Amino acid sequence: MPTIDISAGLLPPPTCYASEQERLDAYAAALIGNLNTGAEWAYQPTAPGPVGLYWFRSDASGRPVEIFKYSSAAGDSDWVRMQSEVVFAGTSTGAASAYAVSNSPPYPSAASAYRTGQVYTFIANHVNTGASTLNVDGKGAKTITKDATAPLVANDILAGQIVSVVYDGVNFQLLTQKRDLSRQSLREFLWYDSPLVPVPAAGVLQAFPHNLKNPVTLAPLMPFSVRAVLVRTVAGPPAGFTNTVSGFGWVWPQGNEIDCLNFSALGGAPFPALDLPAFKYLVDNANVYVQATYQNGIIFPGMLPVLNPMTDYSMKVYVTALNPLYLPP
Repeated sequence: MPTIDISAGLLPPPTCYASEQERLDAYAAALIGNLNTGAEWAYQPTAPGPVGLYWFRSDASGRPVEIFKYSSAAGDSDWVRMQSEVVFAGTSTGAASAYAVSNSPPYPSAASAYRTGQVYTFIANHVNTGASTLNVDGKGAKTITKDATAPLVANDILAGQIVSVVYDGVNFQLLTQKRDLSRQSLREFLWYDSPLVPVPAAGVLQAFPHNLKNPVTLAPLMPFSVRAVLVRTVAGPPAGFTNTVSGFGWVWPQGNEIDCLNFSALGGAPFPALDLPAFKYLVDNANVYVQATYQNGIIFPGMLPVLNPMTDYSMKVYVTALNPLYLPP
């Protein structure tokens, strides 16, 4: 604790003063006060030995960096930074989307838990490949999220990128989020394009699992648009054929698609003799089911040339749903 020591100086003989006031003034002027404090601050790169000091940390070049005070509070027993909103932790370590940073000394202390509202900034040492975590000063890995609670996807963090996160009490929310129009949360429409599958046997329901979901809640979504198409897959020259009733003809090259429901319309009156295939589908919030009806494995018995769907054609579907979380850019 600082002390003040007062000692008297030399006072001239009383005959020198015209009044007692002058004598008092001279006496007060002769008093000597000394403030004895000892060291209060340590200005250096490393923590001082005496824990009663304030530590004004400098870098190796002598530049001032930050101020610490030793805390003996429960769980601390360590040097603690003065409250800071943003802590730059340098370049991260870790791999495979598991980031780690270390402050020297740890912030706010080695034994303390994450502080809600604290912002950490670091330089990413690798690109993320999916859902990611951050571990600060070995306090435990926490999930990095975007759009509140959504996990990261590949390339949300790039190698060399300066990343800022804020701890929300549960996760680290990403502050340096790229404005990427391909992000799931910014898509107005969600869609599913199925792979090509063989045309099913007559009367068989072919299932196409679209599994469209709310990007955050993962609740199933019912699509508003469904297309079932036939794709010509056979190699060789294009297949041409003519409608024998109307005289209308077209060419159907390899790779071209025709909407299945067009055949459904042509398959009824007034052209029952053509015996065109009838397609129908039903949809729920997980699958699209498509069924075809035709004779003897021949999909166009009333047209020339006859076309065999089992060898020449495949089927696929396109499904579209509205994203309930769409945010305009």
